[in-house]
Amino acid sequence: MEEIIKKWWFYVIALLIAFAPSITQNSISPEQISLVIKEVMQNPIAYEVDIFNPISKLILISLFVGAMIWKDKFKIPFAVLVFLLMLTVTIFQNISVQTQFGYAILTGNILIQLLVIASWIYEIKVKKNDFSKMRINWWKASLLILAFFSFWMPAKNGQMFFLFSDIILNEAGLTYCMITPVILAILIIYYPTVNKITLRITSFVGLYFGLINMVTWFIIDSKFWWMGVLHMPLLIISIVGLVLSKKIKIQTSHNS
Repeated sequence: MEEIIKKWWFYVIALLIAFAPSITQNSISPEQISLVIKEVMQNPIAYEVDIFNPISKLILISLFVGAMIWKDKFKIPFAVLVFLLMLTVTIFQNISVQTQFGYAILTGNILIQLLVIASWIYEIKVKKNDFSKMRINWWKASLLILAFFSFWMPAKNGQMFFLFSDIILNEAGLTYCMITPVILAILIIYYPTVNKITLRITSFVGLYFGLINMVTWFIIDSKFWWMGVLHMPLLIISIVGLVLSKKIKIQTSHNS
């Protein structure tokens, strides 16, 4: 798998599958594609059962706390929890039965997010993440602050909305673009003893969604600019993760 992620065509294929056509109950015209995506993101199956909101948040908290307390003994539970959370979000955030087109499935989102899930299955197998020592400094602490902003996701109906209880009770833990910065930030504070493949693929897909959301919320639908702000941690942390994954490769090659 390490050889595959070195190939340029891997990333081209990843981007191509991200644009796979959505599946809808009723036929749609090309100009309605963006509307389908918007409606699914607003009303996915994942948001229909409120009890899963705090559960998903507690899972994210356990990733940070578990690695800090149990250190390297937590590498397998960490990878399994990320895999389960990512799989749940990938499936249920990209399907809605409450759109004007009937049910809708964002096939492209699911396919590219499955690449991330595959990388975490790989980590479960090879166990390359090492949480023995947290390597924290000022810029990594800054990324943790950005990740907490995603974890909170202070918004309501696309507008700025700060409510303390949302730290635990809102749907951020079931939102791909909000959980990815948290997972990446945790990996980065243990860098460079992390799985470079998992870090790179998670960061690459995160960067893709980060850029898409920058264009969407700052250019196409700028009246909801606050949503763009909320996606900036995803963009920034994903860029950092990609850069660091490249450095891990260089260090590994040098050491060998």
